[in-house]
Amino acid sequence: MTGAGVLVGAAIGIVLLLWVANLIRHDRLYIGYGVIFVVGTLAATIVLIVPPLLAAVTRGSMALLPVASLSLVPLALFTFLMVYVFAQITILANRVTRLTQELAIRNARQEPEAGARAAEPR
Repeated sequence: MTGAGVLVGAAIGIVLLLWVANLIRHDRLYIGYGVIFVVGTLAATIVLIVPPLLAAVTRGSMALLPVASLSLVPLALFTFLMVYVFAQITILANRVTRLTQELAIRNARQEPEAGARAAEPR
């Protein structure tokens, strides 16, 4: 891979890391999902930056794929898409959690009133 390709890959990795960190900070992405993306992104960026690792991965991918360098773009797009999907799942799960807590609080407030009415003599 050329020097420009390494720079573009590293820039994509940095942008992904910043986006994931921001999503976690604003409680828009579960920390567990974030850890997976951060570890994967750091590993990929280290492979890009360290020439012997990059050469080994390139040889391996050339054995599997006819055009190894073009696989970087769809993989980067797929990774960004996955972060977006997991962020949306996290938002939905947080809303369900808040709704469940609100319903539990409302039910807890109503139960003493129902119990007091049942205890009244007729």
